[in-house]
Amino acid sequence: MIDNRAEIQDLNTRYAIAFDSRQLDESVNCWAEDGILDETEGGFGLFEGREAIRAFFRDSLMANSTHVVHMMFNHLITSIEGDHGQGRVNCLVEIMKTDGSYARAHVTYHDRYVRVAGRWKFASRVVTSAFPHEPLTHAG
Repeated sequence: MIDNRAEIQDLNTRYAIAFDSRQLDESVNCWAEDGILDETEGGFGLFEGREAIRAFFRDSLMANSTHVVHMMFNHLITSIEGDHGQGRVNCLVEIMKTDGSYARAHVTYHDRYVRVAGRWKFASRVVTSAFPHEPLTHAG
């Protein structure tokens, strides 16, 4: 029997573990080919399509950090209808930047999920601040 909720929660965990382990391909493959990552509130921008997300992860987030830890909690899946779902999850992100500085942010991911070839993926993820923090963008 398929447990869609567990598979969607696993998607979220797979993303966090892959990103924190600097496994670029695995983290990016959590998105649908036409997936969207909206990081505009944090000052990064809007990334449409898996290749744009890959470039953002590689050239910005991963290039400017040495260590990242995503601590996911309060994952609520609000709907699942066929091959589509919605949910949200809170996250505490701790980052050691390449310049030696440290950043910490509490964010909420507002997600839409889509099942592609039998696997759940992010159709979109909108990142909003859940707690005041310093901007995570790098100087440059």
